[in-house]
Amino acid sequence: MNNDMLIAGAIGFAPAMILMFWTLRDYTYPKVEKPFFEDKKAFGLFAVGMVLGVAIYAAQSWFPLQVVYVALLFAIVEELVKLMILNFPRFQRKLDTSFYGLTIGLGIGSTMGFGAAYVALHFVESVSAWTLLIVVLLAIQLVLLNASTGATIGVGVARGAPWAFFAQATLVHLTYNLLMIPFYTNPDAFGYAGFFVALAILVGYYIYVHARMLPKVVEDGVSMLVAKSKS
Repeated sequence: MNNDMLIAGAIGFAPAMILMFWTLRDYTYPKVEKPFFEDKKAFGLFAVGMVLGVAIYAAQSWFPLQVVYVALLFAIVEELVKLMILNFPRFQRKLDTSFYGLTIGLGIGSTMGFGAAYVALHFVESVSAWTLLIVVLLAIQLVLLNASTGATIGVGVARGAPWAFFAQATLVHLTYNLLMIPFYTNPDAFGYAGFFVALAILVGYYIYVHARMLPKVVEDGVSMLVAKSKS
């Protein structure tokens, strides 16, 4: 294993692991006596996401993402894949599906980030500090994007409204892909502007998922359980 692969692995997987710990720690032991999800399922779906990330990245490498219809198509297909898995009967209307959506998205983002980082590091003749920064931020983008849209779809399945939340996740993904077209076409000042706007949107949306969406679905789920216990 060469240094490029080791560095790319760290770039792709470190953000996913950090976000997983940061986001899930409030919903499992020791923060709560009874965790809101099963560790085995969470890590199992993270592994499924890793495999999907490899397949998606390999498929994307055959198509020009700077072409509008390609960027739009892949955004829709990627979110449909998450919806297909999370909308299995075993996950429907279950609170923990929200967290499994997050972990499958983190798995997808980690391997897609790894792939993007490895290609950049391995095939670029000279890697400057600026290039390395952009590669790291690109990997972080892919992790934030897939984790937040996966969690969004998971929340939708948990609430019994999968298509509405799928539409929301797809809109976020479409916005990201469209903003990245100038960067993939010609990474000049305009391309980098789109890159950093896309990054800001993803950071903001992930914070929304972390601070508002997940706590709200947990709050509503607990309220329903309390109401049932009293009836």
